[in-house]
Order: sequence, then C-alpha cells, then structure tokens
Amino acid sequence: MKKIKVISMVLALVMILSQALVFAEDHYALEIGGSLVATELKLTLEELKGMPEEAQINQVYVYNSKGGEKTVQVKGVSLAYLLKEKAGVTAEEGSVEFFAADGYPIDPQTLSDVLNEELKFVLAYEVDGEPINNDEAVIDEITVYRNLKYEGEFNTVYKLVNKIVVGQAEAVEETPEVPAEPVEEETNEITFTDITEEYKFAEAAIYDLAKRGIIDGIGGGLYAPGNVFTREQFCKIIVVALGYDLKEYEGEFSDIALDRWSAPYVQAAVDSGLFVGYPDGTFLPEKVITRQEMALVAARAAVAKGLVDQAKVEKFVMEKSNYQDKEDVADWAGHAVAWLEAQNVFVGIAGEKFEPAKNVNRAEAALVVFNTLFSE
Repeated sequence: MKKIKVISMVLALVMILSQALVFAEDHYALEIGGSLVATELKLTLEELKGMPEEAQINQVYVYNSKGGEKTVQVKGVSLAYLLKEKAGVTAEEGSVEFFAADGYPIDPQTLSDVLNEELKFVLAYEVDGEPINNDEAVIDEITVYRNLKYEGEFNTVYKLVNKIVVGQAEAVEETPEVPAEPVEEETNEITFTDITEEYKFAEAAIYDLAKRGIIDGIGGGLYAPGNVFTREQFCKIIVVALGYDLKEYEGEFSDIALDRWSAPYVQAAVDSGLFVGYPDGTFLPEKVITRQEMALVAARAAVAKGLVDQAKVEKFVMEKSNYQDKEDVADWAGHAVAWLEAQNVFVGIAGEKFEPAKNVNRAEAALVVFNTLFSE
C-alpha cells in the first residue's frame, strides 16, 4: 500500500512538472504577426535580452505626462530591427497595432514611423536600471517608447504591450476633387481685447471657434473668458459645432419657455442624445455646467461626429487616470473623462487634479470643444 501511495505521489509530481513545462514553453513576452510579416515571432523576455548588440538600444527617452516633461534611461530591443531582420517585413508603408495585456486601447502607428531611425521605437524591458513592473502584473512586461516627433508631444509611451500586428493600412476612399468657388476674404477680423495671460491657454481655441461661428464674444471686443458657462450655452456651441439643425421646441421642460432663446438648441441637443433633462422635468438651463458634465457631452459629441466609437470610449477607465482626484469623478462620467484625458483635451485646464465638480468658464468651454472636435 505504501508503495502504491509513493508511486501515486511521484506520478502526480511528474504531471505537475510537465504542465509547468508546457506553460513555460507557451509563456511568451511578445508575439508579432500580421499580413506584412513573413515569419511570425513568439519571443520570451530572455530571448529579447539575448538579441545581438545591433538590436539593443540603451539611451535616454523624453516623454510628456500631466506632470510635465520626463526623462528615463531605457534598455530594450529595436522594434525596427525585429520587424526587418527577424519577422521579414519588407514593406515600407502599413499599419502597426499594439495590443496591451490589460486590454487598454492603443492608437495604431504607421509602419513608416516604426521604421524611422530617428523615432527609435524600442521594446523596453528595463527603465532606469530596473525591470519594468506595472501593478505587480504576472506577465512579463514590455513597454514601448519612442522619441518625440515635436516638442510637447504626448502619447509616446505604450504600456504592457504583448502583441504587435503589422498589416496593410486601411484604404481611404478618395472623393473627386471639386474646384472650390472663389471666396471673398474676410474684411472684419475678430479681435478680443480681454484674453489676458491667465487665459492664453485657450486663446487659439477661442479665435478658431469664433471664426467658425460657433462661439461669440459679449460685445465691445470682449470675450469674457473667466465668465461661467451654463448648460444652455453649452447646448448651443455643441449643436453648432456639430452642424445640427435647430429643432422646434416641444415644451417638455418646465423651466424652459417656448420663446426662450436657447429652446431650439436645447431641443436639438436632447433629440441627438447629447444632453438629458432631470427626473423632475426640468432642464436647469442657467445652471453652470461642471467639468465632468462638460466631459460627458464632449465625448458624446466626438462619437456623434464619428471621431471615436462609443465602445472604444468605454474601454477607458478612471482607474488608469493620472489625476490625483480620479476617485471623485462620478461613475456616469468616468469613461468620458478618461478618454478625453488620454486625448490630452484638458491640457491647460487640469493639472494634477481634474476637479470634476468645478464650474466651467468660457475659456475652458472653448478649449474643450476645440480639442475634442477640431484639433488634429
């Protein structure tokens, strides 16, 4: 009986060890594939570290965060080297998609950028002399860094990358070019005399929206950038920014009269799902809009304009936000705030804290609308 027990224990131990070996064989730090890849790669962290010297990169990278410009000493493997020398990529144009282990969305990169020697995309396995470790994840961690294209650029660091797909760039259907009719030059230049240093962060946005007829001054050459912005005022500029037709007011809100100036804008905003009223049947048109309320409407407008899918917005979560007060953001606004933060919409408005319940002023409203809908 003892012999049988010993044999059973040995067999169980062998099975456990064999499963562990299988798991180890299948445990890769990075996979590279796609239609432009001749040889698919599955690489462990040790294999990346063991790449030849010409594949290795050890240099300082500069990147921008909400806290300002930062520098780090990065060790890793050249992505361009892997694609050309190991994966057999011969194309010069295409799309490179990074997939993160935690499902966090990463915008596709162009193949020409990835192969650009000046940008130096690197698969980093060590930063400032320490192995990369994000939130004690159980997977081997790779962070992709690249050099800045221009001063102040954001989104040059991509975390927890475990899969890369290299494929053809999406074809863009060309529309025949129609000769533009001659347009008379504007003779009345818009000038606001009260855009002081305090509001310089929004100056370009204010003038851009004013020229588009989306936002107005208050007369006398003044914009009043520090004045608060109400719900009905935000209805107006978001409806105009999206080019929506005004709607005849149906009288559904007890605090908006049929002849109120904002009624057609409110109706258009409500019909399109940009705004909603309150359970008691009010709209509170004169209530000052808060940052998180504005963020929700701005994100909805981006979806309506086709700039982003709602499903993608919902992948962004406040848990990954850099704001110190991220827990103060309401659940109903979380996805919108997180997505807009990732698009750098609030740069110049919010610093280390987002302050979700803070009242919005006219300068901030202009900057958010411009950054969300018109900034390239």
